[in-house]
Amino acid sequence: MLKGKSVIELTNVHTGEKEVYEDTNLVTEAIADVLNTNIQGMMYDSPSFDGKSGDDWLLPVYERLTGGILLYQNAITEDPTIIYAPLDNPLIGYASSDANNTADTKRGSRNLTESKKVDNSYKYVWDFATSQANGTISCICLTNSLAGKGTQVDSNYFVMLRGDNVKNGISNPDQHSYLDNQRPYIGDGYRMEMISIYNTTAAILRKIPEDYIHAKLLQRTYSLIATDAVEETSIELNHYPYWVSYSGGSKDGTNAPYYNYDGVLTYLFHGADGNWYGISRKDNQKYSSTSNGVDYYNHTTYEWFLDTISAGKGTTQKIILPANTQEVRTVGMSGKWLMFAVDNSTTVYRLDTTNVANIEVVPDATYNYDIDYTFSVDDDVVINGWYYLNGEPKLYVRNLRGDDESSWGRKHLSRYKTYAYQEYCCHYSGYYFIRTYICILHTWRPLTIWLHQLLRRQIRP
Repeated sequence: MLKGKSVIELTNVHTGEKEVYEDTNLVTEAIADVLNTNIQGMMYDSPSFDGKSGDDWLLPVYERLTGGILLYQNAITEDPTIIYAPLDNPLIGYASSDANNTADTKRGSRNLTESKKVDNSYKYVWDFATSQANGTISCICLTNSLAGKGTQVDSNYFVMLRGDNVKNGISNPDQHSYLDNQRPYIGDGYRMEMISIYNTTAAILRKIPEDYIHAKLLQRTYSLIATDAVEETSIELNHYPYWVSYSGGSKDGTNAPYYNYDGVLTYLFHGADGNWYGISRKDNQKYSSTSNGVDYYNHTTYEWFLDTISAGKGTTQKIILPANTQEVRTVGMSGKWLMFAVDNSTTVYRLDTTNVANIEVVPDATYNYDIDYTFSVDDDVVINGWYYLNGEPKLYVRNLRGDDESSWGRKHLSRYKTYAYQEYCCHYSGYYFIRTYICILHTWRPLTIWLHQLLRRQIRP
């Protein structure tokens, strides 16, 4: 196992007395992952960000990929395969490859004079004042220079390297659930998606072949689009996703779809346990009168249900939502929790998929449907810029760039090591199929200490 070295120097601002601590730290696999991962051959297609393109966006390594530092409250297991720090480990401070001229009190400054090349390696030195990064620090991790800036001022932990329109003029039913895809797999040679149709009582599990990892000879892989499923499995829900239940009159005891057309409704989310979950609605309507041989009904109440698809079988359980709820904005999964908002409320709720009686308001969380975008990363969810862990907001990662086309789509990211891949349909004077390639930078620790690093901290006893 490769090792690095770190030195922490604490200086008493009153007496000038110094305490010095030295330790060794492991080198993770993150740098190798960044340089060697090539989803759909995108590394051959001149990706770029931060004013750099081609290889310049990630080279030189000492400046761009290891130019920042993260300070954590708790120790992190020494395992080279762990390239992301746990989200439940409080982030005490950070610093980048420059001086901090912001009001962010967690951020320190690179000592630009003492940070330099030494003996065929590189020496990093960061300074933290008494007002910066206050708290218990048990772990120091190198990170990329952008992540070392944090997100309080102008940084972004999700960087889109490239986005391309790879197919125009898509029409129903060709787009299928690309409009709102909840789970494209990466690394297994296929993608899976679960969709439902407004006027049917079944959900369809589709398996589509797609090799995301390996570039193919003689083809520009990034421009290809997989539209044909090799497997389709119909799973009976025994109800429409949204439906009307009639009582009285000639329709007494009958049900009908709330919407009656062939549009795709993708309300089902993939969970970390391998099941799919979604909230469905029953609109109860009661007979009112008959006119000219036509029965008329009035809405009385809504009833809500949790649909679960497990091992190819659908089950439905009634749930109790806040009084007078008319619409549910389902935003994603976080562990066992299905996260959602209702109507135009800013409140975020979490539904325990293992106990449907347990529906809670998430403290210290808000939902803004119109302004801040919400997206999922594998089986996790980011709501209004906050990355959730087990139903709680843990790390502010900001949103995807507001000027990219992903604002039109669901923005589901499928992560593979240090990168993520996204595909979706958007509509702008017609349907377009979009693919984007993203570098994930949050809590990303290329090396838990590399070469020689000095952290200077002033303390006020």
